[in-house]
Amino acid sequence: MRKKIKLNVKFVENEVVCAKSPIGCKGCDSKSNCECLELYYYPFAKKEIEECFRNDERNR
Repeated sequence: MRKKIKLNVKFVENEVVCAKSPIGCKGCDSKSNCECLELYYYPFAKKEIEECFRNDERNR
């Protein structure tokens, strides 16, 4: 099941200088310079992440 997150992202040229949840931006003065992004991701279980790291270490 995919999950949705919202982030306020501030860019300077092509670099991200700040990325926070809208809740974390309440006192920010430069909030008007940010872009609000909605991102979707598929969370992994801890067991799947550990398996991924084990496989990565074997390949090195």
